[in-house]
Amino acid sequence: MAIHVPTTAPDIPEVNSAFTHTPVTIQFSSVMRNLSAYIEAERDLEHCDSCDPACDAWIRDAEQARADVLEAIAALRAAPNRRLGDLPLRRCAYLAKMLVESDNPEQVRDILALPDRFPDLFRCAGDSLVARRVDLMVANFQQHLNALAHLPDFTGLIEADYVVMEPGEPATMMPPAA
Repeated sequence: MAIHVPTTAPDIPEVNSAFTHTPVTIQFSSVMRNLSAYIEAERDLEHCDSCDPACDAWIRDAEQARADVLEAIAALRAAPNRRLGDLPLRRCAYLAKMLVESDNPEQVRDILALPDRFPDLFRCAGDSLVARRVDLMVANFQQHLNALAHLPDFTGLIEADYVVMEPGEPATMMPPAA
């Protein structure tokens, strides 16, 4: 026979009474879901060969996933703020928008450095259950941003301005772009 043992301390309030979703948190969940789908679609393209007929479908899927992410971010930006905990979520979503739309290596590096440079802007102040929940959402989102940044398209952007030369290889000057 099983013995009933409570695993939650009696002084912890119920989660539902402590955290209520706002329009921003609801949309943030949608952004997370769409960003995850976009990352998976881009990972599918890593193993794609241009001669493969399935590649066309994967490219269309990746383009649709990118459009879905940007649409979800636009919906989040249109949602009204209900509490201070919504602001870090908005900033994170805007980071994702800038990262998805970026095509400049310096800009990608700067975007990825923003949460470390300004940590107070990307966390919820306080020690309440709402603040901890929002901070967990932000931490999870930063994992998604790191996964996005490690995709070949983005790592190629980050490493694009570093030229690796073999020892003894003469340095050649490239003509400026027209």
